Amino acid sequence: MACEKIMAMTKEEVLEIAITAGKILLCSGAETYRVEDTIVRMCNLRGMDTVSVFCTPSVIIVSNEVASGFTCMYRVNRRGTDLGLISEINKLAFSFYDWQYDYEETMNILREKLERPPRPYYVETISSGLAAACFAVVLGGDVYEFIGAFFAAAIAMLVLKQISPFRPSSFWETTLAGVILCAVALIFQKIIPGNSMEKMTVGAIMPFLPGVAFTNGLRDYMAGDLMSGNTRVSEALLLVGGLAIGMAAVLGIWHA
Repeated sequence: MACEKIMAMTKEEVLEIAITAGKILLCSGAETYRVEDTIVRMCNLRGMDTVSVFCTPSVIIVSNEVASGFTCMYRVNRRGTDLGLISEINKLAFSFYDWQYDYEETMNILREKLERPPRPYYVETISSGLAAACFAVVLGGDVYEFIGAFFAAAIAMLVLKQISPFRPSSFWETTLAGVILCAVALIFQKIIPGNSMEKMTVGAIMPFLPGVAFTNGLRDYMAGDLMSGNTRVSEALLLVGGLAIGMAAVLGIWHA
């Protein structure tokens, strides 16, 4: 038996809470089966045992399998990766059985998470640079390749953050990242001859590879969500192709 706070809510209110939680998960890069399971589990606590959920990486459809039921559809236009936010919503969903907040308080909590401002651009810029630099060292790079990979990835990430308000497609973002990081690595090699171009560029592309999207696509496959798996894996391969195109264009022009 769910707690009194849950039972005091109407079914429509619990449904709105569940869908909002699912939307946050999907926007944060969670697997589609996790989104579906979260919505169904939260609705079941309020006695909605006939709720059915269909989720893809860009849409959530919720319906009630009765004659007088309902159907709700929510479109997700912009997705990212925020593992911390996914963890917070998971904890909320698992504690929903003993929930101690009413409808308004719960929606305020979810809206705060949904409207949370992104991390400062300098945090992601420096983090990307450090990650790239460390990968260059793992590949056998020295201190100069460490510095080159750092600046290549950091400058590319800084530019992407500056153009993000214009909402370019993910493909063109990664293509531009490939152009910038390859150009910076070439310039750094020109300034300090003898550096390994391969170690700097391979280290610099690591923060931009869609590893989470590819992994989630495979997990969706294993969970039986073939459509979502196809979508995520195809998106990941397209983004990798964008990186390759951007780098190839710069190398072709440089050595022409």
